[in-house]
Amino acid sequence: ELWASFRGRRMGGRELPLPPGYRGGVSAPFAPDLHPLSPQAGWVTVTGTFGAITDWGADAAPLPGRGLARALQWGPLAQALHAPVTEDSDEEAEP
Repeated sequence: ELWASFRGRRMGGRELPLPPGYRGGVSAPFAPDLHPLSPQAGWVTVTGTFGAITDWGADAAPLPGRGLARALQWGPLAQALHAPVTEDSDEEAEP
C-alpha cells in the first residue's frame, strides 16, 4: 500500500500491474519546429512507457479486485472473446 496526501487529504494507493501484453504510454504534442522531417501537425510523440498504474482512494487504499483492478481484467477477457476461431478447433460449442 502507498500513502500520500493531496490538498491536505490523505490518499491510499495500490500499485496494479498492467495485464500481460499491455503497456501504458506517455505522450506529448509533436514539435514540428524541432524536427526538419516532421510528420503532419497534430501527431504526438511517445515520451515514455510504464507497466503498472497506481489506483488511489480517499482516506484508504482501494480494495483488491474492485474498481480499477477489476477494469484491468477486461482487456484480456475482450481479447479472448474476439479472438478468431478456426474450424479445426478441438473445442465444441455448447447448445
